[in-house]
Amino acid sequence: MQTALGKGVVRAVRNNGRVLVEIAGRPVVISEAEISPLETRKSKIGSAPSRTNAPTPSRPPHRPPGREQASVDLHGLTVDEALDRAERALNEALLADLDELRFIHGRSGGRIRAALHRRLRQIPSVRGFALDPRNEGVTIVRL
Repeated sequence: MQTALGKGVVRAVRNNGRVLVEIAGRPVVISEAEISPLETRKSKIGSAPSRTNAPTPSRPPHRPPGREQASVDLHGLTVDEALDRAERALNEALLADLDELRFIHGRSGGRIRAALHRRLRQIPSVRGFALDPRNEGVTIVRL
């Protein structure tokens, strides 16, 4: 399938028109409307497809721990807006090969925090999450 993020393979179809697509070895959840089938080129019979000696894309090298931390501020958003922003940020973090993402929902952000935690439990690429022990207004997500 072709997405705005590149070519990928559909791994699962979810509720609400969402699709789990594997792009460059990383799972990404996107809207079904954001994908399209790949166009196949028909080659002439008896001729081999032409290929250049372009290097095949590979996964980025493993980055050492201690790199910068990405964070997303969800203050002032509705629950739906916060969940949409969180999903976009998770997709970008996965594509950037980040190990951790921080969501700032505020200490009094009970509705957003609860909805975010419910959504994080449903995403297979999330290895775990917890409130920051130094600031309960932040959720740290391990990818």
